[in-house]
Amino acid sequence: MSKNKFLLDTLKYVFFFSVGILLFIWVYKGQNLGDIWDGLARFHYGWIAVSFVAMIFSHLFRAMRWRMLIESIGYKPGLLNTFLSILVMYLANYAFPRLGEVTRCGILKRYEGVPFTSQLGTVLVERIVDVIFLLFLLSMVLLFNWDILSSLISHDKGAMTSKISFIQSPIFLLAIGLFFLAFAVIYVYRKQLLKLPAILKMLSYAGKFTEGLKSVFRLKNPVGFVLLTIAIYGCYYLGTLSVFKAFAPTADLSLMVALSVLAMGSIGMVLPVPGGIGTFHWFAMNTLLLYSVSRPDAQLVTLVLHGSTTLFIILIGAVALGVLPIVNKKKKIITTE
Repeated sequence: MSKNKFLLDTLKYVFFFSVGILLFIWVYKGQNLGDIWDGLARFHYGWIAVSFVAMIFSHLFRAMRWRMLIESIGYKPGLLNTFLSILVMYLANYAFPRLGEVTRCGILKRYEGVPFTSQLGTVLVERIVDVIFLLFLLSMVLLFNWDILSSLISHDKGAMTSKISFIQSPIFLLAIGLFFLAFAVIYVYRKQLLKLPAILKMLSYAGKFTEGLKSVFRLKNPVGFVLLTIAIYGCYYLGTLSVFKAFAPTADLSLMVALSVLAMGSIGMVLPVPGGIGTFHWFAMNTLLLYSVSRPDAQLVTLVLHGSTTLFIILIGAVALGVLPIVNKKKKIITTE
């Protein structure tokens, strides 16, 4: 990695982390630390334990689903290593957004010999499927709760007008012109470019990456893949519902409220903020406020939803990281692509 890229990545990390922290401070402004501590004592932690069990199963189902994609490109990693790599992935993502995706691929390459680049294709397929399913959840939630949740969505006509003006601006038209000029130059000199060692190397990686993308079309059990996807989000939903049940002010909220918080909170988690700190809290708390939950109670539930998940992921991720070398001590470590 070049120094410039490292600096850029570091600046992006600091920026998004700062945004998350500022949002977190805004969400909990005016809250007394003693009141929060007293509020946490009101939770029934047996239900929190249920949410942990649901979380473990969601990770197991995700490992099984990813393993299906990898098997479709001709490799069969062990379920245990795949599961442990998923646990480490979540731990790494809390340290740096998207680092976990690279980490889990590195683990299976190291211990199972699955080519790194091919795995990246399957990871992208997974993320695309997750986004599609999340959009489906959001659609269902908005469809049945439009009158409530639509207030979280901006309808700024001025912003739309400014976008249209930008598209018509000379800068945008110049950028489009340069794009087509670059495309024309590449097309004219394509034969010479294809002989360059760097281009040949890139094409080699691209082929392996595309192989991973095609994995979804080679699934032996597509129905099982869909069912595992539903099971993953079913576990997420059960975890959210369990935290609601653990707290008297939210214990009697409808099933749809839990689904709404899951869907809207997931938006905060997919944003490039480490661990969804701040962004998750903002979306989840404001969703609860729309359902007439008091602000102090909404703050507490949101804090427990995110905090318990974070602590649990750090714990089991660290355990998985320590267990991996032990369960693979007799295996030969793969160091080449």
